[in-house]
Amino acid sequence: MSDRKIVCLDPGHGPDTVNGSPDGSYKEREFTWDLYLRLRVLLEEQGIAVVGTRGEDEKPGLTDRAEVSNKAGADLFVSLHTNAAGNDGWYDPKGLMIYTSSGPITAPRNQAALDILAQARAAGIEIWGSGLAYEGYTVLTKTAAPAVLIEFGFHTNREEAELLKSEAYRDRLALAVAKGVCDFLGVTWQDTEEREDTPAPWAAEAWEKAVRAGVLDGTRPWAPLTRQELAVVLDRLGLLS
Repeated sequence: MSDRKIVCLDPGHGPDTVNGSPDGSYKEREFTWDLYLRLRVLLEEQGIAVVGTRGEDEKPGLTDRAEVSNKAGADLFVSLHTNAAGNDGWYDPKGLMIYTSSGPITAPRNQAALDILAQARAAGIEIWGSGLAYEGYTVLTKTAAPAVLIEFGFHTNREEAELLKSEAYRDRLALAVAKGVCDFLGVTWQDTEEREDTPAPWAAEAWEKAVRAGVLDGTRPWAPLTRQELAVVLDRLGLLS
């Protein structure tokens, strides 16, 4: 049986969600989908299997999102959001924070949150308050795996809304979370340029079979698969007429 870790990523909200900055220049739904894509790539590069709770144009219910994680047997559930303060206009609160369902601090869900917060602080990302709070959100209480909900910043803070729109800042956020997730799961972080030209242990047997069968050429075990490469693999398997 594979010992590959599984993470369920939940891009918060959906296509008809109106959450955003007071000036309309930032939309939470766009941010959460974009960060989901960035984070998914980073985790998959570390050999972690990723399951998403929705498609780009979908808005499943909260219980449905938790059920996706439960069916996948995820080792960790991570919900992606941004925060708001007040009713209208710009407000002072800013910084990343993470919700879990409850204490104690030794519970796996809180250890996951602390690992992510540690990497965020190391990356120079501002933290709101202690960084950790408890709420009985459905996606946190209905999910079998340790579950965290990350508020990546306040889109009602003028300065932070600009940061949340930044490509470079989104990359920094995604990298910090990916490293924190790996810390929690016990996956040793490997920079892509430092990897050996060998597959991860959980994939080694299947990789060797694919190479022997001529389905793969034996190179670039960690590289993403392009659509044209997928077409070649399917053709070699005789699945294309």
